[in-house]
Order: sequence, then C-alpha cells, then structure tokens
Amino acid sequence: MVQLSLKIAILVEKGNQRMTRFTPLLLAALVMLSSPALPNDGQITLVVGFAAGGTSSTAARIVAEAAEQIARTSTIVENRPGAGGAIAADWVLRQKGTQTLLFMSSTSSLRTSPQSELVPVGVLATFSYVAVTRKDAAAHLAEYMQEASREEKYRIVATAGAGSIPHLIGTKLFSDYGVPMVHVPYQGSAPAILSVLGGHVAAAIVPFPDFLPFQDSLHILAQTGRGIETEGWVGIFAPPGTSAEEVSRLSEIFRQASQRSQEKLQNVGFKQVWRSSAEARAMHEKDYTQWTPMLKVLGIQP
Repeated sequence: MVQLSLKIAILVEKGNQRMTRFTPLLLAALVMLSSPALPNDGQITLVVGFAAGGTSSTAARIVAEAAEQIARTSTIVENRPGAGGAIAADWVLRQKGTQTLLFMSSTSSLRTSPQSELVPVGVLATFSYVAVTRKDAAAHLAEYMQEASREEKYRIVATAGAGSIPHLIGTKLFSDYGVPMVHVPYQGSAPAILSVLGGHVAAAIVPFPDFLPFQDSLHILAQTGRGIETEGWVGIFAPPGTSAEEVSRLSEIFRQASQRSQEKLQNVGFKQVWRSSAEARAMHEKDYTQWTPMLKVLGIQP
C-alpha cells in the first residue's frame, strides 16, 4: 500500500512538472491567437511622402517598430519625398502586390484630396506647429509683426515647401497682421531652421518635433494654441479597394502600436492619440476644406 501511494505521488509530481513546462507555451499560443496578425506573409511598408528625419518619417519609424512586434511581420518605412507628399500618395494608389503598402500621411500632405480613394486607417499622433526666430529678435508676435511692417527682412520666412501647411500657416499669420510674407521654400524643416540660425531668413514655420533639437538656439514666436490655430497630425491610409475587414485589422495593429509607442513619441515632440478610420477621414476633410481656398489664392494646384 505504501509503495502504491509512493508511485501515485511520483506520477503526480511528473505531471506537475510537465504542466509547468507547458504553461509558458500555452500562454504564448494564446497571445498569438489574440494578436491581430496579418493573413499573409508579406511585409507592411509605410510609404512616407517626406525625407528621412522629418515629422512623418520620425513617427513612422517609431510606430513601425511596435507594429512589427504586434503583426509578427516585417514592417519597414520607405521615403518617397516630393510634391508635398503627393508622390508617395500616388505611389500607394497605383501599387498592387502581396505586401501591405500604406501611406503614412500628415497634415503637411493635404494636397492629397480626401476624394483620392485612399482609405483612412487611423490617426496615430498629433503635434503643434511653431513659428520660430533667433533669440535676438522680438520675443512677442505683435512686436515682431510691427518690426516686419517696417523692415522687409523680418517678412522673410522659411518652410519645408511651397503649398505645405507651414507655408499656409505663415501666409495667414502675416495676413492677419496686414503684413505680406516673403516665402522661402526648402526641402525639409531642418534646412529651414538652419537658415534661421544662419541669419539667411528671419523666421521659420515648422512642426514642433522638427524644432525640438534646436530649442536651445531659437525661441518660439507663435505656436498651435497661441497665435496658430492649426494642429498637426500623422495618420495611416490604405490603398483603394482595401476591405473593411482589412482596415479593421490594420486599425487594431496600429492602435496598439501607437499606444505602445506613447513614451517614444512624446520624447520627440508628439502627443500620442488614436483616432479611428472615420475620425481620421473627418480630420482630413476638415483640414483640406480649410486650406484648399488659400492654395488656390497662392496659385498652387491642390
């Protein structure tokens, strides 16, 4: 009887050991089953319409890292700069294949119409726009505009390109004070900021994340919520014909990726948010409607 009890105890112990070894595998399997993985083995490509190092590209690389872990597939960022983001948008509109091509858009690329048939997936983050000057310039917007009304050099403003949202913000900002702005377009926010530091232009209007590395050398003249009304955003759009099921799957992947990336996004000047596909469409349409008339006044084709 004692020997039988001993054998039973040994069998129970072995069963417990097997269960202990099996539990992590079971938990891992459950996690994989609950993850919104893509239904194919193709990679996710986030196509950005601006140069590497810019606002959209920075956010894309941060979120892509988290999305790769969630979707369990390779997630890369591909930069196709030019025409205010229109080249990248057109590329995504025309491509077909096994991999998932997505357009990583921002307020800056509003020359891409909401009627372009790109399908909104969601908005990942928001950011402020800022007008910045050298620290030896007037510290307050009203004072600066008084100087600009007297001396032309203070009207010279750099942005990341003609027709960009910073260009439109600057035009409206100066127009509100009855001062004509002299616009100098650059191929990106960094060279626009460097032109201010070098004394080539008086001011620059850029996304706050692009300004952040230069905050010790320049000061903010106006920003979103203080002289500038427009808030920037970065979001993801899928190609035409993407099914509702696939949009839902992608939306869940990037919603989780956005939340996981909250601290990293915040560290480089973004505010992490999540806006659904419907909300993203509404934001795009609102901003496009707001700025298209000014594009036409400036003679820039939307």
